[in-house]
This record gives sequence, structure tokens and C-alpha cells, in this order.
Amino acid sequence: MHKPPEIEPLGWEMITAAAAGDVEALRARIAGTPAAVEAGYWYMPPLYFAVREGHAAAVRLLLEAGADPAGTGLGGDDLVTVARDRGHEPVARLIDEACARRGVTAPAVAGAPEHPIHAAAAADDASAVRRILDAEPGLVHVGDRKGGTPLHRAVMKSARAAVTLLLDRGADVRARHGAGTGDEAGYAPVDFEPIDLALFWRRADLETAHLLLARGASRDLTVSAALGDATRVTALLDEDPARIREARPCGKRPLAAAAEQGHEAIVRLLLDRGADPVWPDVGAPRGAALYAAARMGHRPMVELLLDRGADPNESIESSGNATWAAKTKDLRALLLARGGRLDTYDLVWLDEDDEVVRRVTADPRAADEGCGGALAAAVTRGKRDLFERLLAAGARVPPVLTACRGYLLEDPDMLRRLLESGMNPDLPNWLNATPLHDLCGRDGRGRANPKRRECAVVLLDAGADISARDEDHRSTPLGWAARSDLSDMVELLLARGAPTNLPDDAPWSTPLSWATRRGHAHIVDLLRRAGATA
Repeated sequence: MHKPPEIEPLGWEMITAAAAGDVEALRARIAGTPAAVEAGYWYMPPLYFAVREGHAAAVRLLLEAGADPAGTGLGGDDLVTVARDRGHEPVARLIDEACARRGVTAPAVAGAPEHPIHAAAAADDASAVRRILDAEPGLVHVGDRKGGTPLHRAVMKSARAAVTLLLDRGADVRARHGAGTGDEAGYAPVDFEPIDLALFWRRADLETAHLLLARGASRDLTVSAALGDATRVTALLDEDPARIREARPCGKRPLAAAAEQGHEAIVRLLLDRGADPVWPDVGAPRGAALYAAARMGHRPMVELLLDRGADPNESIESSGNATWAAKTKDLRALLLARGGRLDTYDLVWLDEDDEVVRRVTADPRAADEGCGGALAAAVTRGKRDLFERLLAAGARVPPVLTACRGYLLEDPDMLRRLLESGMNPDLPNWLNATPLHDLCGRDGRGRANPKRRECAVVLLDAGADISARDEDHRSTPLGWAARSDLSDMVELLLARGAPTNLPDDAPWSTPLSWATRRGHAHIVDLLRRAGATA
């Protein structure tokens, strides 16, 4: 592993201890800081590394300390699959048992088709849902690939006829969404109950929310704050002032819930009762309320939250910070005056190209700021003029890059220019995956790079190592392509001379092994015809 320069020391210590199975080191750090159990990096907590390496004692310790067994690896595999891929059956059983105790919906088996009830529920096809449940009532609880029940799917689509029918047939109104693989529509809303989806999933659907509340959904402090119910918020806090710290199972807190719905009076009430704007929220380690207020352009709420200590620089998952998200330039100016900052990556997205070039000209290291840096942002936005100006100003791809590196692989011509400007064709991430690996994989939502073949040819022509092995899957790009069911990449790599396996491959990490375990029969055939036997 390459130690990321931005990683917190505790996170690095936890990851390396988990990977080594050092139970005593893990215990000591958790005893000093209980939150260390989730102190990982790039969506990979310590538990992932203990599972990956098969350290049952470390896995047990982390689970007992509160680690989430229902998480997924960056590539979308659940932890049970990660363990079983590598032959760590005792670890797989530990994770299975912990998931069962946690009580979330189990996703459908990887690779298996979803049951038609999920599509019927999402389409509000109550007749089809009724027919299916008449034949097999237990399907009311079955999980889809993401880990959602039919009720979750119906609520997401405001399919109220299906919602009513599913509840009539015994659907659990408080079922928690599992942590399956994402898809084109987005990532899995892990731990969201149906009421959370109605209130917080992209937009508030109050009609569906009230339907769920009438059928037993939780009306806790966060839900009441989202609904703007000041009377109930006040009553709940009068009854138990400590509830000001509570969060929904999905992590949503009352302050952010009120801010997202524009309930300024509720925000003020919660702050007066002791809510802290930097308490963690969903995808927001230092709070989401300010981001919500800035994004909707609610200046009085922004000022109120800043006065009470909100952080204008705390980033929201994959969404920038409040300063970047501000709806108007005037509001952004306010946030900047109150300590907010914009890095060069942010500025590319805000079309402040001249300012980006000015900063990079003054200090080329400024190009590395943000998620993947200014060059990555310029590539993904197709800003060819800015891209050339940045190269002329001295911007270069760093020697190791993990965050948002896939943006560099969206345009074959710009990729070629990056290579001409000194980018390593085997540019490693922190786990030694190369760009060729990236092109042979899928992201956490199951999406493959649409220009993967063209970019792969550019890399191979520039000398990329066709047999490089990453640290996570212990596999070559061909192994990644076989695992990811990308037959076009398998064919390309074989045609370019990729060996079907390396002499010292672990038995579980060969291309043929991946394709066989994942059930990719066409790729199995391609590999066998190329001479693969293991």
C-alpha cells in the first residue's frame, strides 16, 4: 500500500493493523478512540482489510466494537463475498452472523436476477404485486440487488397503490435497506427505512411520508423536524433533552433534516436546544445543514448556522462543500468571507477557468487540490482549452493518485496528452491498481468506462504493463476484466498478449477463477480457448 498523504494517522494505523491482523494494536486504538473502528480511507474501513486477509480474531474484535458488517468494498462486493472469494470461510460466517443480528435487508445474491416483484412495485403495478404475493406471500420481504424490499422500491417511485398493498400484505414499514451494489440509478441507500426514502431521497414526498406514518413509521425527532412539526419537536425535547443528539439509523440528524426542508424556525429551535451544526450526518462527517441551506440559497439560515459554528469547508459525499454549493454568487461571497475556501478542482466546475490557471501558474501544486485535481476535472468536463492551459502552467498528474482518477480516462486524446506530458502509464493508486486495471473494472454502481477500449489502447501503446497486479484483488487487468464481465476487454488484452495467468498467481485470483466464480460463461470460454487451465 502507498500511504495517502491526506490520510489521518489514526486511519492509517487502523488499516495497517487490520491488514496485519494485529488484534492488540486494534484494541488499543479503539479503547482510546471508539470511532477508530470506522477510521478507514477511500470507502474502505478497517474491517474490510481484516476480512480481506482472513484475520478472524481481528474481524471479531472490530465487529464487537461496532464495525458495520453490511458494508461493501469499493468495487461493490459485500464482505461475505470478499471473504469467500479468498477462501476465508470462518470469516464469511462471522460476517453472515453479524449481518443477521443487525437486521437489515439482505441483497439478492450477486449475479442472480431480481424477482419481478421489485419492478412491479416500482411501476405501481398493484395487480402484478397482488398476483405475486398471492402465490408466495413471503416475497413481501425479499431484497433486490441493492438490498431494498419491494416497499423500498415502491416508496422511491411514489408508487402509493403498491405501497398500500404491500403494507396490507405485511411489509415491514421500518425495514432497513441493505448494502448491495449500486446501479445506474445510484448507490444503495444503506440503512434507510421507507420513511427516510420518502423524506430524504432526492426530494421530499410528503404524501407518501404521511401514508407511511399512518401505518406505523417512526415519528421521531428527525422525522418531526423534516415535517416542520415544531409542536412535536418541542414536546420530544421537553420530555427528553438528550434526544437532541439522536440520529436516524441511516445517520440523518434533526438539524440537517429541518434545513433540507427549509424549516428555519425548526433549525433555530434545535440550535437553541443544543444541536451542533458539525455533528456528523449522512455522508457529511462535520454536518450537512449548512450545505443544504447554501444549496437552496437560504441566506438567513446560512448566517444563523455560521453564527452557531457550522463549517463552510466541510465536504458532503461526492458533492463539494457549502461554499461550492452556494446557489448564488452573493451567498458564495458570504461563505468565502466567513472562512470558506474553493480549491482548483471546485473552480473548474464553477467555470472559473482563469482563476484556476492563475493559481496553478503561481504554484503548480495547486493543480492537485480536490478530488483528483484540476486536470481530472478539466478532462471530465471536456474543457480542452483549459486542459492545455493547465499543462502549459506546469500542472502534472502526481506519481500516485487515488481520488477520482477515473476522470482522467474519459477522453483518449487528452489521455494521450497526459502521457506525453509525463503521466506514468502504470499510475498507481494507493492499492497499486493501474489505469489499465481501472478500465477493466466497474465502479460501485456497476458502470464500465464507455471508452475503455480506446483508452486501453492508448495506455498499452505508451508501455502500460499488461501483467501488472494490484494489491486488493491480487489480479492483472485481465483478471479484473474477467471478474467484471467485460468480454471486449478480455478479447483486447488477449489479442495484445496478456497471459491467461501468472506463475505465482493465487489460485483464487486468476482470470479463469474470477470468471468461473462470477458465472461469466462466455468469458470462461474465451479464456479456455486462449489456453487457460486454472
